[in-house]
Amino acid sequence: MNYFNIVNLIGFQIGWWSCVLGAKNGLWFLGPIVMAIFLIIHYFFHPKDPVIEFKLIIIFSLVGTLADSILAFTNVLQYHGGYLTYFAPLWITAMWAGFTATINYSMGWLKDKLFLQIISGLVFGPLAYITGQKFDAIVFNISFFTTCIIIAVIYGLSLPLVYFLNRKMGLG
Repeated sequence: MNYFNIVNLIGFQIGWWSCVLGAKNGLWFLGPIVMAIFLIIHYFFHPKDPVIEFKLIIIFSLVGTLADSILAFTNVLQYHGGYLTYFAPLWITAMWAGFTATINYSMGWLKDKLFLQIISGLVFGPLAYITGQKFDAIVFNISFFTTCIIIAVIYGLSLPLVYFLNRKMGLG
């Protein structure tokens, strides 16, 4: 892992935790601000085409926000720090943006490994939401097991999709 990958990983983790802890403590804006700083630093060190990657980040932030909004609308989850009941809050969008910024760098090892992309999504997607739930950033409104299965399916599909779009846009 090179220097930029380490900066990318640490920056995303700081942004992710800022989103979760900000939402938990009523500071819903903290995570999006920290994630914006991460993305600015990301572009400062960015060795690839920043315009194309920016488009990918926008597209996948919208896709992820839509997926999370569906979870809220169907009452699977409830987000703290939200501004509208049936839509995912800005800090969730910020997480999707930051996550997308990792796929060519700290998560670049998953490129061209469809099986590992699916397995990683199935496992780490629910773990992220479980962590959010444990820190009171989100509430599971239906059974724990069912919620985890739904999130696993979403991430099991989302992770390969973002790598597919990445490749189609000429980044991967």
